[in-house]
Amino acid sequence: MDIRFEYPIFLKLLFFLPIIWGLTFLAFRRLPLWRILLSGLLRCLVLALIILALAGIHRVEEKPSDLAVVFVVDVTDSVHQENKAWINDYIKEVDEKLDDNVKRGMVVFGTDAQVVSPMGNRLDVEDVEWELDTTRTNVAGGMLSSIKLLPERSVKRIVLLTDGNENLGKSLLASSILEQEDVKVYTVELPPPPAVREVLVKKLLVPQDVNYGEMFDVRVTVENKNEYPVKGSVTLFEGDEILNRWDVELPRGLSVFEVPYRGDEKGFIEFHADIDVETESDTNSENNHGQAAVNVEGKPRILYVRGDLGKRPFLVDAMEQKDVVVDAVGVDGIPKTLNEMREYESIVFSNVPASAVSRGQMDALKSYVGDFGGGFIMVGGVHSYAQGGYANTPIEEILPIDVIYGKPFKEKKPKRASIMLLVDKSGSMTGKKIFATKKATIALLKQLKEGDQFGMIAFDVIPYVIMELGPVGNVSGKDLLGKLTSLSAGGGTDIFPAMKEAYNRLSRTGAKVNHVVLLSDGNTRSIYYSYEALMDKFKKANISISTIAIGGWLVNTRLLKDISTRTGGQFYRLRDIDELPRLVVMDADAALTRADFHEEYFVPRLDTSSEILKGFSQEQVPPLKGYSLTRAKARADVPLLTEIRGKPDPILANWRYGLGKVVAYTSDAEARWSSRWVNWAKYNKFWSQTVRWSMRDKPKGSYSVRVEEDDGKRVLVIESGGEWKENAQLKARIISRDSEVQELNLRQIAPKRYTASLEGLKAGPYEIDFARVEGNGVVSRMTKGVLVPPEGKTIAVEDVTRGNNVGLLKLIAQRTNGEFNPDIETITLNTEIILLTEDLSKWLIPIAMGLLLADIAVRRIGIV
Repeated sequence: MDIRFEYPIFLKLLFFLPIIWGLTFLAFRRLPLWRILLSGLLRCLVLALIILALAGIHRVEEKPSDLAVVFVVDVTDSVHQENKAWINDYIKEVDEKLDDNVKRGMVVFGTDAQVVSPMGNRLDVEDVEWELDTTRTNVAGGMLSSIKLLPERSVKRIVLLTDGNENLGKSLLASSILEQEDVKVYTVELPPPPAVREVLVKKLLVPQDVNYGEMFDVRVTVENKNEYPVKGSVTLFEGDEILNRWDVELPRGLSVFEVPYRGDEKGFIEFHADIDVETESDTNSENNHGQAAVNVEGKPRILYVRGDLGKRPFLVDAMEQKDVVVDAVGVDGIPKTLNEMREYESIVFSNVPASAVSRGQMDALKSYVGDFGGGFIMVGGVHSYAQGGYANTPIEEILPIDVIYGKPFKEKKPKRASIMLLVDKSGSMTGKKIFATKKATIALLKQLKEGDQFGMIAFDVIPYVIMELGPVGNVSGKDLLGKLTSLSAGGGTDIFPAMKEAYNRLSRTGAKVNHVVLLSDGNTRSIYYSYEALMDKFKKANISISTIAIGGWLVNTRLLKDISTRTGGQFYRLRDIDELPRLVVMDADAALTRADFHEEYFVPRLDTSSEILKGFSQEQVPPLKGYSLTRAKARADVPLLTEIRGKPDPILANWRYGLGKVVAYTSDAEARWSSRWVNWAKYNKFWSQTVRWSMRDKPKGSYSVRVEEDDGKRVLVIESGGEWKENAQLKARIISRDSEVQELNLRQIAPKRYTASLEGLKAGPYEIDFARVEGNGVVSRMTKGVLVPPEGKTIAVEDVTRGNNVGLLKLIAQRTNGEFNPDIETITLNTEIILLTEDLSKWLIPIAMGLLLADIAVRRIGIV
């Protein structure tokens, strides 16, 4: 036994004891000598005891330490059955060599850990049972679970029996905790795994991002774990197309196959590799497949949709530049899904009717612009805007103009169109001709809209009013059929009276478009010069006449052509009487489209402050001939307009809708209305700047994305580059191939580094839409593709063929001052001693208090 002091410096205070004696004699010199001596002695003892207590006096006794051992055992699927039997035998051997007074226990671990044998003097390995998920290896969980079993004031040892192939938890962090608790870990390497029959795709490697046109290697690494070469094939796919196929004999170990690839298409490109070998050499076919993908940053793509494929695409020539790719398609090529639209920076509709765009496509286009920042340009024509049927559609909502002209309330609206059908019922119209005329009448009536007017006059030498000119809504189908049934051919021919009757009716309608369709052979009784004055009246009243010549070689084509030409109509020569209904409908359609646009040469007025028209001046702008009638919305910019009708009509209007930009051009881009523009020296520049303005904003900074695992769960990791403001935030959405959009709950774990859980998502390719938010607005967007692996595939699955992770086992032993692959004697031998200490100061203070009271009694009471 030893007496020791924790703070020996306080012992120097003992030198002051003689001073206490001196002060005692001076203070109590009138007392008897024996009382002075006794009081001085008591005071010195009190002071000495206090000094010893301050010095931390304690008693130290050495004795052999108690040893405590916990076996921490890996029971996961990666440990082969033969090795599990070896572990049992090893524990039994160690247990037998431990002294009877040594406490020992056992913990098993897989995904979690479980105590299967509490601390005791014996360990029965055969009787232990557990319920654990053995599909993952959590070494850290097993190590930390053993701490609570190890008693205090003992030599604490852990015997770790595992292959070290952890895929859950962090064992090195657990090692640091054990070191602080004075727990030594002895790691034991398991016997090598048995011979295996396995061939697998180890890795399919491509860069995460490449530039358009850049060459890179697609690399497939295949591992043959058999002890002998294996014949088989390796196939590499890009999407569904085979890039290469190798029929090879795979040697033992790793084999690498490479294919050079050029990224000639912007977007997300998927690759996958498959291996096919003999079944007797490959026990697990699930690892015979590998996937990877690359983001190709390429030239911006523009989609140009033409409503009239028969005409020369002047606009395509204007948009095509060295750094922009233009895909020109017809209406059948309009993307059907949001994902297909998002491949383009901007989409242009040129003279596309609404009937060619489904409601689903319109909704997708609205989301493409408003939610994903895409651009949209609507170019006019006879099949666009109001005449194209875009009123009250999702596309009208995103446009900077209203496609319906005029005020929608009490003000009386002008009639849209009035059409009269003049039908020759003379003797030359017998048979199929009069029957086809009746069919044409019904087809024409179906084409008209509510508010239009229709009338019909039949004639031979005199006119017969079959149906008085009036609103289409008042026409009874039954009444019309009855009148057409009674119509029969007979008599001579005189067109003049019928034309005069039509003029008298149409000149008073006040309709925007007045049009006559004349069906006849032209062999009239009236002399030619009498028609000239009447044709002038038609022209001045803006009433057009289209003539359809019916008959053989006796047709008076000269008169019929003159009537149509001088009144602004069309002349048609009918070759097949069955084509008559189609011709009538086609001609009426051409006339009706004039009801929703204005045709007249004019020079639009230019706003030089517009970003789109930068570099243009008013003197440079050539005239246009026509445009669709629209009205600019309140927040729209109108860089080009005309006041030819006495009020401002937009020719070019633009605005931001949601995150995207939209342009409306109400004239056409072809020769009908823009014949002077297509030959203008700055035509290409005008459309180039317009398209570039509409394109998706360029992203600020860069982003890298990858899928990692965290405690067995799939996690998306996003890292951003570039300068960020202090208040900037990142938002992200994940979009499936089916255009399903899901907001990601981002968690910032470091500056410019975010994570988001991917739990619940199906495996496959996705796009991540990034949005950088500053204040209340989105300042930058970007889209990147990512492959989401199946559940549990982001981490290594338990594999009995992997062998031991010796490096990790050595590190664990080193960090905890333990030993790797120790002898059994090293584990069982205990040469350490424990120092048992007892604090004596707890007794000294009470004794000092008692002596102090005795001193007071000697001085005050006077004991003899």
